[in-house]
Amino acid sequence: MMCRLLLTAMLMTAFVAAFAETGLQRAKVESIQKHPQGRIAYWEGRTPVFDGNPVYDITLQWNDKKYVVRYESLTGYYPKAWNIGHEIRVKHERGQFILYRGDEAVPAREISSHDCVQAYSPEGPASVTPQVPCE
Repeated sequence: MMCRLLLTAMLMTAFVAAFAETGLQRAKVESIQKHPQGRIAYWEGRTPVFDGNPVYDITLQWNDKKYVVRYESLTGYYPKAWNIGHEIRVKHERGQFILYRGDEAVPAREISSHDCVQAYSPEGPASVTPQVPCE
């Protein structure tokens, strides 16, 4: 009986240590907003010119809080495993989440309302990253 208890404790400790070492947790995909035209590369007067690289704004529910992250895709590919309602493995780092698709780690930057431009107007708060039109 004592051996079984000791073995169980050792296995639980190994499991917790392995989980803590990777830092991976699960987040639920709440919504997805596709920007098929990509981000605004520059302006010609009041007309935006897009870079043509699709981006996806993904709302994640993680640790009882919602985060919006931007996944960039040069081809437009979006993993089915990240569809709305699915739980995905993530790792939260400073200013970004690492989203996992199998063993592949994909960075996705946290975004805010300053990452979009209202009403096709180049005026607005300055952003250090290319923006998309607000929906």
